[in-house]
Amino acid sequence: MKVKDLIEELKKLDPNLQVLAACEDEGVVVPGYFVRPFEITEASAVSVEIEWDDEGRRTMCAVPAEDGQQFAVIEITSVF
Repeated sequence: MKVKDLIEELKKLDPNLQVLAACEDEGVVVPGYFVRPFEITEASAVSVEIEWDDEGRRTMCAVPAEDGQQFAVIEITSVF
């Protein structure tokens, strides 16, 4: 999703709603639950390198601007 697409989706909602991110991936969800909620703590533009680990999961590492690709990154936390 691009930033402009996210903005358009958010414009459809009540601007006073609190925003949560949710994930149903089994590698993220706590055993015994169907979804794991996260609170957004920050949004920024970061130059990153995206790779896959030995188990096929994506990993991300911040790198100098000339070495990576620019992404809008939304920081989240499960503690809120």
